[in-house]
Amino acid sequence: MTEASSLDTEVLAVGVTYRDLIMTGLPVLPALGEERHATGLHETWGGISNMARVCRALGMGTALSTPLGDDTASAQLADDMRALGIDMSLSRVHPGWRLPTTVALSTADDRAMATFETPPPDGVTAHLDDLAFRAGSVIVDMRDPVLPWIDRARAAGSTVYASRGFDTTGEWSSEALLSRGACDVWMLNELEAMAFTGEDDALLAARRLTAKVPLVVVTRGAAGLLAVDAASGEEAEVPAFAVRATGTTGAGDSALASFVFANTLPDLSLTRRLDLVAFIVAAILGRPSGAAEPPGLDDLLALALASDDPRLPRLAAALRGRA
Repeated sequence: MTEASSLDTEVLAVGVTYRDLIMTGLPVLPALGEERHATGLHETWGGISNMARVCRALGMGTALSTPLGDDTASAQLADDMRALGIDMSLSRVHPGWRLPTTVALSTADDRAMATFETPPPDGVTAHLDDLAFRAGSVIVDMRDPVLPWIDRARAAGSTVYASRGFDTTGEWSSEALLSRGACDVWMLNELEAMAFTGEDDALLAARRLTAKVPLVVVTRGAAGLLAVDAASGEEAEVPAFAVRATGTTGAGDSALASFVFANTLPDLSLTRRLDLVAFIVAAILGRPSGAAEPPGLDDLLALALASDDPRLPRLAAALRGRA
């Protein structure tokens, strides 16, 4: 029996939130047995909450469905998200469970992470099968099985954006790939794309993955992004914007949220949408707190107008239309 919900939002982000402890400003990652000193220490909410926070900062009505425990961190997460204007009505509390914690070590170019977590006892998304809601875009972590609520959301007009994440088994098997038709857009990083396909080139990997998902976006760190749209036949590759980053934690989450935003803007080619994603991610990484306090539309517009990068005049015009 499907229960009615009053939720009608631009973006619904679905997945697990992590309590992130991030050390930034490391010159290099420490080797085994070595100690390095960071210049910054930040505590924030990572995982799916990163994406929700960036979407909200970009002016989109945003809801978050994330498992909560009965620990103090879960209560603080819910309070913090509501304070940002993020709807939490689809987040379920699991008594006796606690939020996962990730410790991240970040250099200017990359990061390494260690996580402690146990799965929520009733799963992450199963309760959504019994709820009716409307969302223009849905962001979901596809490590969870494809459930009826996703099919129902797509049938109602939602565009589903998926991340898949690192295969901790190291097998990168075909069984771990998304099933055909599970979502509309899949974003993953270069390592993941090549590992899943066996290709040694990110573009070739993206082309192969469009057999599963119509639009595949591959993030490449300091090298930028590329994408293949099987429906339109477009392929695009853009460089990253230069940025002095204190850390790169949250870059992938920020990229996916930014792509959701870019797809709401009219008349932007795939190349221009990737440029916009690269610009927003650079702006986020250039802030001392990174994705913990992403820039809003007015901040982004000011940065775009102040830059002499030839890509930015068109992007500024697109941002001005939304701001």
